[in-house]
Amino acid sequence: MTSKKPLTPVAGTAALAYWGGELRYHREHAGLTQDQFARTIYVSSSLIAMVETGKRTPKPSFIKDCDQALNTGGALARLWKRLIESSYLEWFRPVVEIEADADSMIAYEAQAVPGLLQTEYYARALLRTGPARDSEQKIEQHVAARMNRQQILTRDAPPLFWVIMDESVLRRPVGGAEIMRDQFAWLVETAKSPDVILQVLPFAAGAHAGMNGSMILFSLPDQSDVIYASGFGGGQIIGCPEEVDECRLALDVLRACALPPDDSVQMIAGMIGDP
Repeated sequence: MTSKKPLTPVAGTAALAYWGGELRYHREHAGLTQDQFARTIYVSSSLIAMVETGKRTPKPSFIKDCDQALNTGGALARLWKRLIESSYLEWFRPVVEIEADADSMIAYEAQAVPGLLQTEYYARALLRTGPARDSEQKIEQHVAARMNRQQILTRDAPPLFWVIMDESVLRRPVGGAEIMRDQFAWLVETAKSPDVILQVLPFAAGAHAGMNGSMILFSLPDQSDVIYASGFGGGQIIGCPEEVDECRLALDVLRACALPPDDSVQMIAGMIGDP
């Protein structure tokens, strides 16, 4: 028996579970079982089941295929966009807005692969080290939001993204060897884009200008620059011209101390086969 109307949101319901419920409504309304629908869009029925119960993050291509196969007029994509935008932590939403508007971004990352370059599995493993009481649904919701942010790198006229990663980012295993190999491979693939530049700051550089922590410089269309400096439990947006100039100088020094881009990518590629 099919549902008579779309599911309505319940307070506290995770975005993934709600979107999955809407997918289920449209699938049932079309008179399709999970197996039938899976064959229609060339995926497994187990994937359909996991997405409909909020246990798996739908990829943009999956959402597009669902809308087309179910003739929703793009309703699932529009709903996904609204749900994800509301999923960001309140203190981080201004950063997402700045990120989406930026013409270029220069980042130094001291602890982890930047969110815009993380694989889904790396992001999930990283997010599981967060608050101990976070449910799997909440973690999946954050994974989905992080993956959604990455679309700015594949849109028309993407921003330039220049990343300096401390060597410790590559040496610190997150989620196990297989997840790290996939993450290294994705970094190498991403570096082929003319809009992404990767550099590794080697241990041999010793003490350096980024010892105070990770930061990212956003250059905006109005020709203003702002800095986002991350820290435990959150971060801060810095717009004071004097402080922005200091951060910009620190990033310039870090780029000078880091390995050249080609050497950096070669180093990352060489780590794909490491145990």
